[in-house]
Amino acid sequence: MKRIINRVLPLLLLAVLGIAVAGNAQAAKKTGKKPQKVYYLVCGSYSTLEQAKQASENMSEVLFYPVYKAQVKGKTVYRLCCECFYSKKKAMSRAEELKSMFFSEMWVWESNGLAECVYVPTSPADEPGVEEKPLVPQW
Repeated sequence: MKRIINRVLPLLLLAVLGIAVAGNAQAAKKTGKKPQKVYYLVCGSYSTLEQAKQASENMSEVLFYPVYKAQVKGKTVYRLCCECFYSKKKAMSRAEELKSMFFSEMWVWESNGLAECVYVPTSPADEPGVEEKPLVPQW
């Protein structure tokens, strides 16, 4: 009897735990929040990652532009982005400001949550303090 209990009890506990986890997963799906919108300032869009990397490397020796992957009408595109915001109003305002100074073709891309960053350039001068990270949305 003791042998049966030692064999069956762990299986029974695993079954109960599995049911609890499945219930929690279903509850999370029902009450899960939608991803927060993020608004990226796009200064170039390319059909290949190599084109986007090349453009990123050629943009500036001071400013660094990560490349993000997106889907448009079933096709993958690569977008060179310089900033991002949680506020559409702030993104639009900043885009207009930058258009007048640097980029006449800049536009705002609305993403459902953080977009997938596929490339972050490094500093050509290996400057200290330059971080190799994707953009962080501003409030």
